[in-house]
Amino acid sequence: MTGSGMEVTREILGNVPSFMRVAFYGVTFAACGVAAVQFLRRLSRYRRARPETRQAEHRSFTAGLGSVVRYLTFHEQLLRDRYAGIAHLSMFYGFVILFVGTCLVFLEHSTPLHFFHGTFYLIASLVIDLGGVAFITGLVMFLARRMVGREKRILNAAWVSSLAWLLLVIGLSGFLLEGLRIAQDLPDFERWSMVGYAIARGFRALGVRGSAALLPHRVLWVTHALFCAAFFALLPWKFFGHMAYGAVSWATRSGKALGKLRLPALEHEAPGVATTGDLSWRDLVHTDACTTCGRCNEVCPATAAAKPLRPREVILGLRAALDREAIAAGNDRGAQGCAAGVSILAHVPDEALWSCTTCTACNEVCPVGIEIYDKIVDGRRGRVETGTVPAAAEKVFESTASEFNPYGKAAIDRMAWASGLEVPVAREDEPIDLLYWVGCAGSFDPDGQAVSRAMIRILNRLGVRYHVLGPRECCTGDPARRMGEEGLFREAARTNIDRFRRHAVKRVLTHCPHCFNTFLNEYPELGASFEVEHHSQFLARMIRDGKLSLPSSGSEKIVFHDPCYLGRGNGETRAPREVLRALQQTNLLEMPRHGASSFCCGAGGGALWLDVPGKTRVESLRAAEAAETGATIVATGCPFCKTMLESGKALLPDGGGDLKVKDLAELVVESQGW
Repeated sequence: MTGSGMEVTREILGNVPSFMRVAFYGVTFAACGVAAVQFLRRLSRYRRARPETRQAEHRSFTAGLGSVVRYLTFHEQLLRDRYAGIAHLSMFYGFVILFVGTCLVFLEHSTPLHFFHGTFYLIASLVIDLGGVAFITGLVMFLARRMVGREKRILNAAWVSSLAWLLLVIGLSGFLLEGLRIAQDLPDFERWSMVGYAIARGFRALGVRGSAALLPHRVLWVTHALFCAAFFALLPWKFFGHMAYGAVSWATRSGKALGKLRLPALEHEAPGVATTGDLSWRDLVHTDACTTCGRCNEVCPATAAAKPLRPREVILGLRAALDREAIAAGNDRGAQGCAAGVSILAHVPDEALWSCTTCTACNEVCPVGIEIYDKIVDGRRGRVETGTVPAAAEKVFESTASEFNPYGKAAIDRMAWASGLEVPVAREDEPIDLLYWVGCAGSFDPDGQAVSRAMIRILNRLGVRYHVLGPRECCTGDPARRMGEEGLFREAARTNIDRFRRHAVKRVLTHCPHCFNTFLNEYPELGASFEVEHHSQFLARMIRDGKLSLPSSGSEKIVFHDPCYLGRGNGETRAPREVLRALQQTNLLEMPRHGASSFCCGAGGGALWLDVPGKTRVESLRAAEAAETGATIVATGCPFCKTMLESGKALLPDGGGDLKVKDLAELVVESQGW
């Protein structure tokens, strides 16, 4: 199978003198040694980090490894951005093929194994060339997006694009090197090396053939080898390191619901992050893992409204503070001072932290599993510890502590909304099978009160046995917690949990996704044990069980706005649509961003009270998106969302026209005429 009498194989490291081979191995091992030292330094820094407080949330090693294997094999998270996903998929598999091919060459040359000939050689040559094409294609796609598209979300920094350029040079020089090798005698079987053979023919057309190809081949071999060594040495550096740290970040994801905040150990240490010394080892991994892709910025409602927050810059700010700490530790004067860490105040501005709506979109889209929103809340906790909080936040804290609600209303007025309704208020210590949790918005905000009244009508009509706590109901602590007041949250939570125990509460029904999330995910860590149901789930269950029959009129066009803490935060997107389909079988519309990818209303994380200004408003952006669907009704399942969408609608050029904002419960009541 030669056609020219030659064996179907090639000489490994042909035209490379022994001293160059020795030098190559020496330089390569030295480069790997440099990388190893840098990785070990990082590891030592991780070991000195603040201990994680919730070890139970960590995945096992096998589960983490399996998650990474699936992640790299299928690229599901990366492919959410189709262009970037295809580019990365192409580059990754191309790199894997080239790496395996290099290993095969090493085994053939440096071990007693000899297999690189005949049919195996031909197939391997074809596959390796195809891998090289895929590798270069992916890199070119990345560079084209940076140089041609100039997308706003892309961080156009030299230290980011340098990796792509280095890898591109390695890939191209590898093909040129192959072409020069084949050009020496152009054996017919090397046609299987499609790209290399085509390049070889080009060289020969230029007169580079036979012995004339030896010198350029040797020079290019040295150049290619040095670039490869540089790649190994730079692996731990900045953007290069995401290849290792990104895998670790993905493998060590907590696995918690997106809406759930991790629980600090208040008994042992102050919560929050004020200096780099307050960061956990996973926080440090996350700062190294960031790929700077900007997906978090792209989905952030605060960024869309031109507020000061850019989630990516929060992570890069923490990285900058850590780099500053490393520099301080490297000199005698700074070493002592950096024991407590470097302040992050100069790297993560207050305005950015207080702009966050805690919608969790940044966490959900991050391709390497960085928990960005958690770090923002940790930063807020650090500000609370130092007494650096906005006046609006102080008012929320004071009202929650004194009146048990963030609205500044008197606790005694908590049942004013129920005027004219038959509402069973539980007596002190009376056992409660089903507790209807009204919540602060449902008690004090006019939009929320309308939802509460609708739910009472539904519960009474269906003959459901339930109770409310009335004036003894207290805020769950969700707004205070997400504004950084962890201690106040604990006080509110313990008060509610103790009261639930005295009433022997078995089940809780609430129309507020924020209360739902707190009860479902955060109270159990403080000893609570009861079932929780959002009113959309309750209504859908009543419909499925035949206890609630809704007339399907089809006269209105309805679009549903998924509340962040229900859809993205806790994965419930089906139940609300079941209710709406029972009402409108044919006229149920969807906004471009819906379900787990819904866009925020702008109220979460205390933003309803903080209201950091931007060039526009989050709620007006969402209301405009709803209006563009042609819907006449925007349905939602959250009192905060209802309030914000009403405000956003009023900001539209035509005031929203005939667009109405209704909660699911209100739509059910209106359909029945109750």
